[in-house]
Amino acid sequence: MQAFKGGESPAFRELFDRYKNSIYGFVRRRVDDPGRAEEITQDIFMALVQRRNGYEVRARFRTYLYRIALNRIASEHRKKVEPADEAAAEMATPTAGGDPSIIQQVRDALERLEPEQKQVVMLREYEGLSYQEIAEVLSVPVGTVRSRLFRAKLALREMLAPALAEGA
Repeated sequence: MQAFKGGESPAFRELFDRYKNSIYGFVRRRVDDPGRAEEITQDIFMALVQRRNGYEVRARFRTYLYRIALNRIASEHRKKVEPADEAAAEMATPTAGGDPSIIQQVRDALERLEPEQKQVVMLREYEGLSYQEIAEVLSVPVGTVRSRLFRAKLALREMLAPALAEGA
C-alpha cells in the first residue's frame, strides 16, 4: 500500500489480485445478490484508490481494507428500505461437500445470534481474521471480541445441540 500511495500503479494491481477474492467473499456472505456484491467489491477498491493519500500505517493493510468493506456493507444495508432476509444474505453459499441440512441448521443458528456476535463469528470463522484484526475492524477492544466470540459459541452450541445429538 505504501508503494501504491507513492505512485506505483503496479502496486495497486498486486493489492487487487491478492485481496479481490477474499473481499468479494466477505461481501457476498452479506449481500444476497452476486451482481450487487461484485459492484460493492469494486466500490471498495475504488474507495481504496480514492483514499490512498490518506492511508497511514496504523494496522495491517488487510485490517484497513476490511474496515472499508464493513463500512461499505453497512452503508448498503442502510440504503435498503426493507432488510429482506439479511441473515440469509450473510450466509451466501456453503462450502462444497457439506451436508446441506447441517449447513442450513448452522445458517439458522447464526441468523438468531445477536448482530454483534454474528459479526465477530463471521470475521473470525469465514474471513480468518485474528482477534486483534477483528478488534481494529470493529473499533472495539480485543477483550470485547473475545467475549462476543465466547458468548456466540455458547449460543451456537446451545442452538445446535439437538442437531448434534441426532447426528451422534
